[in-house]
Amino acid sequence: MILGYAAIAFAVVLYLYPLRGSGADGASLPHRRLLTVSQHRRFGWIALTLGAIHTVLLLVAQPLSAHYLLPSAPLYMLCGLGALVALAILVPTGLSTRTSMRKPGGAPIAAPTHAILASLFVALLGAHLLGSGQYVDTRPKAAVACVLLAMPLLWNAIRTWSGSRSRRYWAATITALAAGFALLLLPMGTTTAHLMEPGTRTPDGLPMHFPHELHTSVNCVACHHNFQDDTGKANCIDCHRSTRADLTRSSEATFHVFCRDCHRELALAGAHHGPTRECAPCHH
Repeated sequence: MILGYAAIAFAVVLYLYPLRGSGADGASLPHRRLLTVSQHRRFGWIALTLGAIHTVLLLVAQPLSAHYLLPSAPLYMLCGLGALVALAILVPTGLSTRTSMRKPGGAPIAAPTHAILASLFVALLGAHLLGSGQYVDTRPKAAVACVLLAMPLLWNAIRTWSGSRSRRYWAATITALAAGFALLLLPMGTTTAHLMEPGTRTPDGLPMHFPHELHTSVNCVACHHNFQDDTGKANCIDCHRSTRADLTRSSEATFHVFCRDCHRELALAGAHHGPTRECAPCHH
């Protein structure tokens, strides 16, 4: 998780600081900028490396996560994979040409394709960060995280549009604005639940162990809700994996949200709680 957040930090730096351009004769232009092109790419490679290691370590530490890879991954996991792919394309390709990188007077500007893909990367990153619910697990935290990610996008859009050649880059500007506003909408109440929805198909069930003896303080009907109308004879999974029209979410998404949210509430209250980030304690 630390590596993942470090990758985000390096990626955001690439947006906050424009490049130090080069003149037609190859000499550095005199205006003040933090990053040269080589430094920009170096930061990109660092972000990509950290993001890749973050993904690999998660699969090694939580091998059951591989069960939910494509095509059955929850939407937030697909967003994370999409962000990693976008970054993997951005970093090796870099900026297309020196000419497309500069405005008259030397102020740097990203090539439209590069800027569009970078905006998509940040938007997918925000959806993955919020949907996974790791550390960013409350509404205030989600709002702060999305605002921090949206600010570089909006700043980049304003900086791009302010150039004298700005209308040639309208696609990059609109994409950055759209991605920024999409991030600002992510902390809405229904978003996390939607991001937890499954992908294209429901995966095969993983064996699960539920220790009833550790949940004696919980009212039975909190989980076995259908006992109240005397229909609770079957297994929970059997019902939630049925084709009932009113059960629109997969059993995996349903129980992951239900169980993990309960454990988080207990953790925030300082009470004894079950696992919130690990697969193995429930799935054997």
